[in-house]
Amino acid sequence: MRGELESICTWYRYNAEVRPKYLAAISRLPASKRRLNDGASFPLFEIFLHVLDAYRWWFRYVYTDTVRLFPSGRLRTSIRTVEGARRAMSRTTREVLQFVLRLKERDLDRVIEFNAPVDDGWTRWRRERVTLRAMLWHMVEEELQHRGEMNALLWRHGIEPPVTEFHEWSHGWAPVK
Repeated sequence: MRGELESICTWYRYNAEVRPKYLAAISRLPASKRRLNDGASFPLFEIFLHVLDAYRWWFRYVYTDTVRLFPSGRLRTSIRTVEGARRAMSRTTREVLQFVLRLKERDLDRVIEFNAPVDDGWTRWRRERVTLRAMLWHMVEEELQHRGEMNALLWRHGIEPPVTEFHEWSHGWAPVK
């Protein structure tokens, strides 16, 4: 039977391998359509950048309890090009995988305490706690949730999203077309 940490590592590798396919699909749209507000959580390109922001937030700032140092100019507002997103994706993916693949099963119960902003202006703060396990699984869910949004927006713009089913990926199966 597979341990929980092995499952987590597998999901992180899966997301890391699928993520570039989404950036490639997004890049096939004209910049104006990538930045179009289509009623989702963010415009398509910014949804992708938001996922990278979330990784930075949790792994660089929450885990180290340095949230107050999180730059106000987040990735989704500072990156304007697909190439810039590609560089940020590579750097973020490398950092996150190095972190996750070094963990031991006993690390999952570690409690992380951090300052969290109470308001959008980041003027009021409160202490919060989360286990490393919850943080890791949250990021799997975060990426999958936003991938669903990206699928819908890509379909809306006539681009077939690079849906890569986990069971096919994990067994090395090629989808039947």
